[in-house]
Amino acid sequence: MKTKKIVADSMPLALKMVRQQLGENAIIVNTRTINKGGILGLFSKQKFEVTAYSIDQDTQKTEPKFSLEIKEKSNQPVKRNNEFKINNIDMEDNKSGFHKKPQELYNFYSKPPVSNEKSDSVPASKPIDYERSVSSATKARDHENPLLEEMQQMKKMMMTFMMNDRQGEVLPRSLAKWVTQLKKQGVDEEVVGEIVNRILKKYDSPNELGEEVFETELLTIIARIIEKKLPLTNVVHERTRMINIIGPTGVGKTTSIAKLATEQVLKQKRRVAMITTDVYRIAAVEQLKTYAAILNVPVEVVRTADELGTALKKLEHYDLIYMDTTGRNYKEVQNRESINQFLNHPLESDNYLVLSMTTKYEDMEVLLEEFLESPIKKLILTKYDETTSYGSILNIAYKYPYQLSYITNGQSVPEDITTIDAKRLARCLLGKES
Repeated sequence: MKTKKIVADSMPLALKMVRQQLGENAIIVNTRTINKGGILGLFSKQKFEVTAYSIDQDTQKTEPKFSLEIKEKSNQPVKRNNEFKINNIDMEDNKSGFHKKPQELYNFYSKPPVSNEKSDSVPASKPIDYERSVSSATKARDHENPLLEEMQQMKKMMMTFMMNDRQGEVLPRSLAKWVTQLKKQGVDEEVVGEIVNRILKKYDSPNELGEEVFETELLTIIARIIEKKLPLTNVVHERTRMINIIGPTGVGKTTSIAKLATEQVLKQKRRVAMITTDVYRIAAVEQLKTYAAILNVPVEVVRTADELGTALKKLEHYDLIYMDTTGRNYKEVQNRESINQFLNHPLESDNYLVLSMTTKYEDMEVLLEEFLESPIKKLILTKYDETTSYGSILNIAYKYPYQLSYITNGQSVPEDITTIDAKRLARCLLGKES
């Protein structure tokens, strides 16, 4: 087996050198960009480094069983809710072993960018950022297989190189207008890239289409992405005995509980009780007690998991119990562990993570990633009325497995909570409705 680390001025040149020096069967194990030369880091030039190795035929025959098993697993398609395809190359079901064959990569990079002679064209959108394009759902499933995850990341990196190489291509001006609008709304580069890719694959001559056609396509695609993450119903199942509300400080957990509980008391005629663990903010306890007094339902204040068990025993005759948990910085491991103690109870429950629409999407992502393997599967997005940027909803729907259960659009109890209207949200994202 021969291993080579090749540095070149461009990725096509690096791949060509791999093919020349190690042969057609060379296996690429790592690719990265590096900076060389310059003074104190200034005026340095970007280079492309490819690490690859070749295997002789005899070596392949005697390959250890462990290595063979890894290859078998890595060739299996990883299923996920949203598949990201670029130029008819499926990142998850790449049966050609695209990431392993320098010849395939070289052929792709060697293609000149498609020119567009029409004057009504504008530059295509920027390449998708690699770090943000890694699907959180895939990472959760591959958590116990680091090598498989690394292989998936390598494939995604190669897709980024491809996007970099083709960024000279152009989009129809009538489509580029909508791309700009989506980016203004905070829609992630990956999501924009997927939507544009779906449209361009559908039409043979996209440059001949007008804004109205692209608008219709965008409305349809965006609505479908969101609809896939909407629950069939928000009716609380009769076997559900407890609803736990989790989220950072100040996102509106207590008010959301009051809105949900009012629905159950007044319309569903259920006997409801409340529990709060948020003893760090006296105002939170008093706020929940005020809502409870209006609804004429009991409230229990608990500080530890042991006290929770006592409270649940005391409230066992009630149909439904809402628990308001402590608002913490859940980016910290110890805070996530502390909340899990309160979620570890025997009652059948629904767990909601509450996020504010006024929070930056990058900060939302951190929490969504951290709670992926928790029993929290549903979201409440609050303060919808306090923002004019709705891209984070589309980003979450595309990237994460959570259900988008509710949005809140004001402080009034119980009126200002509702389900998401996917078609209306699509119009808002395109600036057609406020």
